[in-house]
Amino acid sequence: MMRQSTITTTPLDPRPETPVSSWRRLLAQSWMGALVAAVALWLLAGWVTGSLSLSFVLANATIAGFLTLAGIAQMTVIASGPGNFDLSLPYVITFGAYVMSAGFLGQGNVLGSLALTLMAGALAGALNALLIVRLRIPAIVATLASGYIIYSLIVAIQSGGFSRVGGLFEATLRMRIAGLSGALAITLLTLVLVAIVLSRTIFGLQLHAMGQNGEVARLAGVRRGWLILGTFVLSGVLGAWLGALLATYQGGVSADLGRSYLLGSVAAVVVGGTRITGGVTSVFGTALGALVLTLAQSDLILLQLSIGAQYVIQGLIVLGTVCLVAARSSNNR
Repeated sequence: MMRQSTITTTPLDPRPETPVSSWRRLLAQSWMGALVAAVALWLLAGWVTGSLSLSFVLANATIAGFLTLAGIAQMTVIASGPGNFDLSLPYVITFGAYVMSAGFLGQGNVLGSLALTLMAGALAGALNALLIVRLRIPAIVATLASGYIIYSLIVAIQSGGFSRVGGLFEATLRMRIAGLSGALAITLLTLVLVAIVLSRTIFGLQLHAMGQNGEVARLAGVRRGWLILGTFVLSGVLGAWLGALLATYQGGVSADLGRSYLLGSVAAVVVGGTRITGGVTSVFGTALGALVLTLAQSDLILLQLSIGAQYVIQGLIVLGTVCLVAARSSNNR
């Protein structure tokens, strides 16, 4: 008679999570440094002005929200693989602002202008993907080339008539409830939607897989061409959406509207603790990174430092963050 064997299983870690282990896991988050820096900069502003004001944070958060949108657009491209950056982003932002303000579908047709703006951003992203996938041009070169093409379109249309967007859309962005602006509320809603796309959809899972190891992802059935298309279309749509928000909130457009968002978008990703080697995204971390950069600039203005000194200190903040992230990564190996 054959003896029946039994197999017993035990949980990997039967011990319940203690408060100490919870704190350690929280402190190990990549964005924790940005959070500490943001609080420190807020305290510094309170020391300089003589009062610790929550309205100061909310005012800077509105500006940081715009930078965050550029940051997450850049972040999705960075996550797709090492060395991938979207250099066309500032041109897409500016072009989106011009399309939103031009009223091609009639003045006062805000929904039509917004739809046309987002479509223009999607087409810009598709152009980037076409150059990268079909012509096998590196992402940096391809996006730089498409950026010049988009800039040519900006020059071609900027001589036309432009007007304030106005209407309910502008009123919504400018309204404030308990210090919270409508622009910040809409930005937060956008961030939540992007976070869901990146963390809860097949596209997001495949994006992270391709960024971590492209060859393994290909063997697992990930179609790189379609994923690159989706990545750059998402970046283009976010850039155009940011341009529409800026044109409406500021009440005007200019040819250099998106210029500051190129380096700023990369800096927000880095300061937020997201590694630039690909495969990792953090919407919350990028938002904190944007807030740190915005608060730092406000503090430097309060300290009455020169423009040159402001750029040097901001560069040191980014450089210091990169060094800390690199040192932390080497210690975790």
